[in-house]
Amino acid sequence: MPKAAPEAERNAYLLDRALRAQGVVSLDSICHLDAPRRTAIAKLIGARVRRRQLVPVALEGAKHEHWVRPEMLEAPLEPAGVVHILNPFDPLVIQRKRLAAMFDYEHRFEAYVPKEKRVFGYFAQPVLAGDEIVAVLDLKTDRERGKLLIRKWTWLAKGGRAPLRRKIESELDRFERFQLAT
Repeated sequence: MPKAAPEAERNAYLLDRALRAQGVVSLDSICHLDAPRRTAIAKLIGARVRRRQLVPVALEGAKHEHWVRPEMLEAPLEPAGVVHILNPFDPLVIQRKRLAAMFDYEHRFEAYVPKEKRVFGYFAQPVLAGDEIVAVLDLKTDRERGKLLIRKWTWLAKGGRAPLRRKIESELDRFERFQLAT
């Protein structure tokens, strides 16, 4: 049986993976569901900050510290017109504190909520447009009829919905093709 990687190597891997996947990280986002690693990861972050491999950044309204690689500060931002339909199991949505800190949106998975108490729907999926959660869609894939069903569409964005609606509908077309692909 192969020998396990040393703990320091595993911690470095977790930090690097979080930086690749998230861009901007916090101790909570790196150690999500792995609280025992917090102390070791915090020491690793401190060492990388001292070596200027990580830079602390302030996020408006965030309660915790965040860090990025220095080159990320110069990276171009994603175009404002890009729309993403986020699955409730996407790491961005699962990490509720991070979602609230970055997008001022608190998601609740309502599949286990009694129907009469649901706000957004059984399988509600937040819609990210640029840097804002603009809507929540309750979607269902009807494989027998080959259709993506919109059971409920809830707007969170204020004003300017017509251009957003067109972008979201375009993304829904792509999303439907993906969901129904064989």
